[in-house]
Amino acid sequence: MQNAPQADFAIHALAAALPVGDAPPEWIAIFPQVGRIDTRDGRTYDVDAAALIARFKADGVAVPIDVNHSTHHAARTGARADAVGWINELRVEGGALQGKVEWLAEGKSLLAAKSYRFISPDFFHTSEGVTTWLRSVALVTAPALGGQKALAAASSQESKMEKLAAALGVTAGANEAALLTALNAGFVPKAVHDEAVSKLSASETKLKDIEDANRKAHVDALIESALKDKKILPAEKDHYAQLCATDSGYESVKALLAAKSPALTKSGLGEKKEPGDGAMPAPALLAAEAQKLVADGKALNIFDAVAALEKKYSAAA
Repeated sequence: MQNAPQADFAIHALAAALPVGDAPPEWIAIFPQVGRIDTRDGRTYDVDAAALIARFKADGVAVPIDVNHSTHHAARTGARADAVGWINELRVEGGALQGKVEWLAEGKSLLAAKSYRFISPDFFHTSEGVTTWLRSVALVTAPALGGQKALAAASSQESKMEKLAAALGVTAGANEAALLTALNAGFVPKAVHDEAVSKLSASETKLKDIEDANRKAHVDALIESALKDKKILPAEKDHYAQLCATDSGYESVKALLAAKSPALTKSGLGEKKEPGDGAMPAPALLAAEAQKLVADGKALNIFDAVAALEKKYSAAA
């Protein structure tokens, strides 16, 4: 990159429109696009936004906004070139190099009167046209870059209409009748909307209640079947029911029980004599003894413990 005094200098090269609105814009597009840019008078530049921002930060000096490039002309004669605003920050937004402006009273007045509707940067560049340093920005009346909307081209009301058209999906520039038609086509009275939301909420609650009741019926049937087939003990009923609290839990328990063999079949407990002579003990006593085997670590689970006790008492009978 060349130093500024050694580089070519350009004024009136570009001019971009200021945004529409009653208040002076906080951010302005200094270069409406970065990269290659062509002017109406045939000149071409390469806007290097990164280089311009880096130089701006390194300088630590606000960029003046003047009128008709007075900063450039005053540098030759020593005349005054009062600023009408100051650019204190640069950024790239929406493909444009923008500047954040602190407008002074005269600048606000000129914009309010629509005396100036475009801005044009003064900048240094290399012989290849690559921008290196933004020295100042001017308010001008004749833009060098075509296809730009002016600051005062529309009122704030027109700006609001454009935003409304975009929100409604209507072509930009649509008249008030078209906007009202689009608005009425998609309008739902608040009372109707609230009633629809209330009914939907009630329907969702009712559907959930039905789903919960349906799951409970399936869970109860599954647990009762497992008890009947002696695949689980009565004391385990609540535990398995809790595991079925969700659809995935229910399916997991269902698969587990389907693969499980009956643990208490052919026990013959009702035919055994009272304990004391080698006979099978009563169910309650058998369950207590089985639980003790598990607690003492002599059986992995209640099913293994019961099977071991059955074998023990059957052999002693």
